[in-house]
Amino acid sequence: MNGVVTGSVVRHVAALPVGTLELFREVAVGIVGAALLAGVVGLLVGAGYRRTTTRRLPVGAATVVGLAAVAAFLWTVAFRSGAFVGGVTLDGPATAGYLLGTVLLGAVLAAGGGRLGDGIVRQAADVRTIDADGEAAAAVRSARLAVSVELPEAVERATGYRPVEPSVRRALSGATVRLPCGLSADERRGRIERHVERDYGVDHAAVYVAADGTIDRLAVGRRRSGLGSTLPPGTVGVAIHADPPPASAAGDPVEIRTDGGRLVSTGRLRATDGSVATVAVDADRVPDLPAGRRHRLVALPDEPTDGYEFVSTIRGVTETVVAVTVEADGPLDGEFVGWLPGRPLVVDREDGPTALPGDGETLRAGDHLWLLGTPDELAAVDGRRPATVEDGW
Repeated sequence: MNGVVTGSVVRHVAALPVGTLELFREVAVGIVGAALLAGVVGLLVGAGYRRTTTRRLPVGAATVVGLAAVAAFLWTVAFRSGAFVGGVTLDGPATAGYLLGTVLLGAVLAAGGGRLGDGIVRQAADVRTIDADGEAAAAVRSARLAVSVELPEAVERATGYRPVEPSVRRALSGATVRLPCGLSADERRGRIERHVERDYGVDHAAVYVAADGTIDRLAVGRRRSGLGSTLPPGTVGVAIHADPPPASAAGDPVEIRTDGGRLVSTGRLRATDGSVATVAVDADRVPDLPAGRRHRLVALPDEPTDGYEFVSTIRGVTETVVAVTVEADGPLDGEFVGWLPGRPLVVDREDGPTALPGDGETLRAGDHLWLLGTPDELAAVDGRRPATVEDGW
């Protein structure tokens, strides 16, 4: 029976025209050649990846790279000669079959080449893999090469920072972080803080590690954005259409006038963007600056100051500023300023404010104190702790 079928096939093939046989041979040779190219590329990719990283090549990577190399070769040849091989032109009847056969056989040989290259390097470099379910894997897990640290359920608010979104607090509450074994307390705290800031999108994270290595407290917060934190009380920032004077800079006093020269308001220039200027003005002057009207800015003389540069620097660092009121018979009553954590900036009392008070300055009940420091330092002032989720912030 098999002999009859084979003879029938041979007779049919022999009956085909000579041109068809030649085209069939060219298609077959082209498919095999392109597939071999994909296999060689896959072998090199698998061997190179294992040699470089000592890890197994990701699934499908050899196939993708191998077929990409074949596609680049075929299209380069086609654009130069107008045909993939011989009689297989771009719009010929055998083109679809040729490309389909090339992709299928090339994918198989590229995947096989990747596995073969990986095996060759493993044998040559004596790289041994560990069975994830075997005794070796169990020994690695028992060696505690990684430790799991659970974050506290109550996520606190960092002192001096804005609160984060409730969804972020819920995601952080009780979350588990995996860390390498053998880290010191400082290294563990630093890694967790960077992980929380990077993966949860918060601006500041403060981790308090207990003596046994567990996380005692976690405080997070966001920095203020925009002009809100640098505007004096009773003022607002307004964007108007105006061309600021060339020599003006942020913080310079300006007059806001109409095109006819009428004075509308005075304020301070905060930012410029082309023909749009942001000016800090008194809140009751906002109705005089309707949208769509063009104004003129006139610079006023002013003594140079580094105040705005100082504020912009403060907003870009970890330290923050908080205000504390000294209570009668409280922990701060009678305390020397130099003994406080952080850096005292201003002490305001009935006889007027004192900027950068000396270390020997004594605090009295009713004093208003502004402190610059990290959240850790400021949380210790007056025995205060950052507000927690349970406090309703």
